[in-house]
Amino acid sequence: MAVNNRSTGTQPRAQPRLLVAGVAGGVGTTTVATAIGATDRGVFTGRAVDVLVCRATGDSLLRAARAAHLITTTGHRPVLAVTAADASGPSRPVTARLRLLEPHAAAVVVLPFVRRWRELAVPLDEVRGLLTRPVTELPRPLRRYATALRDLRAATGRAGPVPTSPGPRRAAPAPLTERTAPQCAR
Repeated sequence: MAVNNRSTGTQPRAQPRLLVAGVAGGVGTTTVATAIGATDRGVFTGRAVDVLVCRATGDSLLRAARAAHLITTTGHRPVLAVTAADASGPSRPVTARLRLLEPHAAAVVVLPFVRRWRELAVPLDEVRGLLTRPVTELPRPLRRYATALRDLRAATGRAGPVPTSPGPRRAAPAPLTERTAPQCAR
């Protein structure tokens, strides 16, 4: 039996935003969070996240394995987003390591390298609307990336529309206490 929310006066609850963290700085966490309309948690600190971002390198995958293991002990399996280090994509050894990570992740999604973002002053402006436009309307270099993002979002169980916002939401930093310098006597 379907419940009519209008008659009960309740609104359907909005799902909380996805949480994204990277295994290190510079792995593409902000790019992924911006693209899928998620909260950017920065570098992984041990708290459970929905999406764990790493590079397609041996060191980054080792960090991802450790982080995924920590997250799975909480009963939650993150989606692993692997950003390609260059246009050639993951090497054979990296692909083999990705297969070893599959049991510890809800899904492993490799995001292709997008060369054109190196040339843009603010690539996040282009990233922001990728999932709101049909793939056929995107420039060719972005189509594979947008398709991989759709797969990533679907793997989180959120295949619906991406929340629109002016930018990625970052977790609030700890409040700083204001310091004032003593006044100098004249």
